Amino acid sequence: MIEARAVVVRADATAVWVKISDPVTGCGRCNEPGGCGGARIAHAFGRPAEAFRIENTQGFAVGDAVVLSIRDGAALGAAIASYGVPTIGAVCGAALATWLGGNAVAWIGLVAGLVLSYAVTRRMARMRGWKQQLSVSIRTDAGDCPASRAQP
Repeated sequence: MIEARAVVVRADATAVWVKISDPVTGCGRCNEPGGCGGARIAHAFGRPAEAFRIENTQGFAVGDAVVLSIRDGAALGAAIASYGVPTIGAVCGAALATWLGGNAVAWIGLVAGLVLSYAVTRRMARMRGWKQQLSVSIRTDAGDCPASRAQP
């Protein structure tokens, strides 16, 4: 399991919004000589989301410390679906169009392959089994007991 500690920053009856309290930025060598600068690359296209929405099945409240968990391999599966399916769709579409009509129509095939792969990934996202595989579980952080915050 991949786990991260978070704090509930907003809550309603059906969902909570959590903010990761100990964000990890890869190897931690971003500012050292020889570091890859992965965190800087991640921020190059905008600021990452501050809070994530998760179903509130356990009645969490604002300020609760929680632990988020995702199955091992789920992130890899999501990356393959997000990047692999469109790449394969684009290459296959361009190759098929080139075979059928030459280089002049390769771009049409590439775009058609991307559109088809977009439809496939959207359909995958709506599938129940796929959602269960990518689901994030949430539980109370062992170091934070809600009963200890009870008013006397």
